[in-house]
Amino acid sequence: MLVKRLGVAVVSLLIGFGLTILITFLIGTTLEEYGPIYTFFTSLSIGCAVAIWLDKFAGTEMLPK
Repeated sequence: MLVKRLGVAVVSLLIGFGLTILITFLIGTTLEEYGPIYTFFTSLSIGCAVAIWLDKFAGTEMLPK
């Protein structure tokens, strides 16, 4: 169970970072314009949303019912 939970956490953070990069390039900016704080918090926010979604389908039960 621990391996599945760590997997969900890693995958969700990677997806969050990837989507952050995609979003910044789609709006015509670069990561250097906003800095590491924007990148960190945006990636974390998207990663948390993806983790909640993956938690349901992976059956890791990280969140209480």
